[in-house]
Amino acid sequence: MEIPRACDYLIIGGGSAGCILARRLAEAGSDRVLLLEAGPSDEGDPVATELARLDEQDDSYDWGYLARATAASRHAMRYDRARMLGGCGNHNDCAFLLPPASDFDAWVMLGASGWDAAALASAQRRLEQRVNIEAAPAGNAIGRAFIDAGIACGLAEINYRETISSGVGWFPLNADGPLRQSASIAYLHPLDRLPANLQVLTGTLANALLITEGRVAGVDTDQGRITARREVILCAGAINTPQLLMLSGIGPGEELQGAGIPPVLDLPGVGQNLLDHVAGNIACEMLAPPPAWERTPCEAVATIRVDPDAPAPDVLYHFIPTLRDKYSGVDHFGGVEHGLKISPNVARPQSRGRLSLTGNSIHDAPNIDLNYFSDPEDYDLRILVAGLRFARRLAAVPCLARYIAREILPGPQADSDADLADYLRDTCETVYHPSGTCRIGKHDDPLAVVTPDLRVRGIAGLRIADASVFPSMVTVNINNTVMLVAERAAEIIAAGE
Repeated sequence: MEIPRACDYLIIGGGSAGCILARRLAEAGSDRVLLLEAGPSDEGDPVATELARLDEQDDSYDWGYLARATAASRHAMRYDRARMLGGCGNHNDCAFLLPPASDFDAWVMLGASGWDAAALASAQRRLEQRVNIEAAPAGNAIGRAFIDAGIACGLAEINYRETISSGVGWFPLNADGPLRQSASIAYLHPLDRLPANLQVLTGTLANALLITEGRVAGVDTDQGRITARREVILCAGAINTPQLLMLSGIGPGEELQGAGIPPVLDLPGVGQNLLDHVAGNIACEMLAPPPAWERTPCEAVATIRVDPDAPAPDVLYHFIPTLRDKYSGVDHFGGVEHGLKISPNVARPQSRGRLSLTGNSIHDAPNIDLNYFSDPEDYDLRILVAGLRFARRLAAVPCLARYIAREILPGPQADSDADLADYLRDTCETVYHPSGTCRIGKHDDPLAVVTPDLRVRGIAGLRIADASVFPSMVTVNINNTVMLVAERAAEIIAAGE
């Protein structure tokens, strides 16, 4: 394929946000839209498009990043980020949850005017018209046992498509039977029937933005330079978007100089405010192999309030009737063949990490510091310890306990809050929800990177539309929100804002 040298809108990153924004901008007018993706196409690849085959994806589907150990979370972990068209929408369990309105109220308070739930309603409607959403199949017997255990512990069975409150139920999935409904599948496939003004270019790596006289004019890639007559829009995600900005000279000035990169724009918030959902586990050996799941092992969900005054649930549980440690490669389960995990995560963590450069090339993996359990009030650790205790209550209910032989981790000897906190520091996990590293903020916020219309502050011709713009973490799995950011971005651009 001949590489185009110019377009009107240049979108960098073909993940959940980029696929949607490219399609919507192409549909909105005659402007020529070009979508760049570093990885291969997902079309015709069943390992990428069939939900049940997630564990068959090897390192070729991923950037291969590592999040480093810190003083409070004492182990490094593999930090999967998809490298293929469709991005992490082809790399996740397809959980599809709309955050409660209170999450978007918090965004507005932090400076994201025009991003309240009412303003986002039309974007959510368009998203749901395009993406097929189903409840996880109710025939999974052990998933049903988890839901019944939640009911026995005082939770209401709820429909998570309709509400996010204290409760238990089946995960909504952006799926169509066994197939994913990722953004690439729902908005771009088949690739040979795209609008005439939209081109998707896979296998093309962006090295740095082209900046001329205070304006971003295009991008330098491993296939040559491409210019944009109207705008460049970064949709590369909360890791690669700030990395590309900093490699282009946009970011914390002193850090850039230290990496040998001449600063073009001193924007200190780039790479700061790294958000993620931190999780722990109650892991149990099962008496027999689990009943088969139909699409994904993560089919049941629960949400609880630890703090009764919280605006929304502060713990979200993934129920996973399998044992795997995909983070360190270490067998923490003693060779147990059949097991389950009840995995609480902190819904709105207070800790903040950061992303920084390790070199001056896109080939140098960035330094990912998740900085779990670093908030000065120990909120995150307190909430997660409470989440483990409730998980033990769930596991002890007879309808679920009849599947369980014993608790493996943390083990019955870990009973005090101090024991559980120590266990979490050694074994905490990511839910792979990085966000916030180029956040929307108020005009007088020195760490805000983009304005509410998603324009990068201090430079022309550049916007960001992906998870990096989140001002604060949302209560639930983030894929719905990332897609919503793209739909909202399309509205904003079409309106000429």
